[in-house]
Amino acid sequence: MRVLVSGATGCVGAAVVHALRARGHAVVEGSRRAVDGRHTMHVDYMQPRSPERWAEALRRERIEAVVNCVGILMPAKGQSFERVHTEGPVELFRGAALAGVNRVLQVSALGVAGDAEALAMPYLRSKLMADDALASLPVDWAVLRPSLVYGPRSQSGALFATLASLPVIALPGRGAQQVQPLHVYELAEAVARLIEQKGEMRAVQELGGPAPLTYRDMLAAYRRAQGLGDALWLPVPRSLMQLLALAAEALPQQVYCRDTLRLLERGNTPADNALPRLLGRQPTTMAQGLKVTAPQPLVDLRVQLSPAAQWIARLSLAFMWLYTALISALLPHESGVLALMARCGFEGPWGVAALVFSCSLNTVLGVLALRQPIPWGMALQAVAVLGYTLTAALNMPELTLDHCGPLVKNLPVLALIVLLWLSAPSARASEARRDPTARGSRPAAAPAPVARLS
Repeated sequence: MRVLVSGATGCVGAAVVHALRARGHAVVEGSRRAVDGRHTMHVDYMQPRSPERWAEALRRERIEAVVNCVGILMPAKGQSFERVHTEGPVELFRGAALAGVNRVLQVSALGVAGDAEALAMPYLRSKLMADDALASLPVDWAVLRPSLVYGPRSQSGALFATLASLPVIALPGRGAQQVQPLHVYELAEAVARLIEQKGEMRAVQELGGPAPLTYRDMLAAYRRAQGLGDALWLPVPRSLMQLLALAAEALPQQVYCRDTLRLLERGNTPADNALPRLLGRQPTTMAQGLKVTAPQPLVDLRVQLSPAAQWIARLSLAFMWLYTALISALLPHESGVLALMARCGFEGPWGVAALVFSCSLNTVLGVLALRQPIPWGMALQAVAVLGYTLTAALNMPELTLDHCGPLVKNLPVLALIVLLWLSAPSARASEARRDPTARGSRPAAAPAPVARLS
């Protein structure tokens, strides 16, 4: 069959092109820019095009089926949800009906619905309008509404991989939001099977992976796939996450915004998962999929230190903590530590109590520094450095102007702690725990499509 795939250079579109060609179909790649050596058709939804002109172009290319894979999470400069998600695709759909195209498939999004909350989000509202317009046309059609899609070129996957690589991972609430990620190669295979399916077709299909995961479980899977050890999970109130999302909208990125956070809060699991029926087997688990196509974070924060470098760093930190604890405990007057405590508001018995606490804390931190880096241990060291620095700066501001930089020198110490944290290996006992993303059953017959299509 001769198939036009719009959005052919994106994450989903490229996978659909690959899947269709692997099954013997002739594919015309719809893209805003021509690609050397490929059969392409100019498709730019920001430029209005009448259904009649679309019909003429489709007849000229002898197109028998159309797959629309164009989608954006946030409009870039000069874009709008109305044009990219609704008006542009609907012009193509109507042109396909005029040209007598046999089948039209629309890759929409899970969560598209007619309730007030969904209609308040431009992303979902614009998708719904295109879905409804396609359903009203006299063509065979299918609307696919996938959960989160991961795999090569996935913008959201790159964002999640980046978030998962951080030493401290912020979670909306407790990260219990439900998602059901599916690999883009399996989504593409489902599209190809629908193109080939015989008989009349007029259906909305919700798609997801083998089993629901929590948002935290999903990030943990991305973290393991990057060979990283445990992270420190930080629950963040929803109101603060909304403020962070608002700030992110001003950055040069098109993934994280208030609407994507609302989509996550709504939950992203199919009511009736059609993917196993379309594939004829259980979908690949996220753990398996990420082994085949490793995640590509927006910024690679992994740090590799040689064993010698790690030991030098750890011994340096341990010496710093243990030395300060020992000097303060044995020579409290000579070292001037009690005078410093008094400057910070701890005098008399309170000064002694603060000294005991500080010496005990520094001793614990020194012992922790000698161990293999663990998230809470590194976090405790970082918090201690920041706490000591801020306390001294607020109570003894002259130290911030001292030409020897007694407080400024804490910055490289903090940087060393973070570098050690980022270099923490994943081969620890905690990594042997049961993988929560592997709850779905493994494909019993043929190997997973991610292996066949890679």
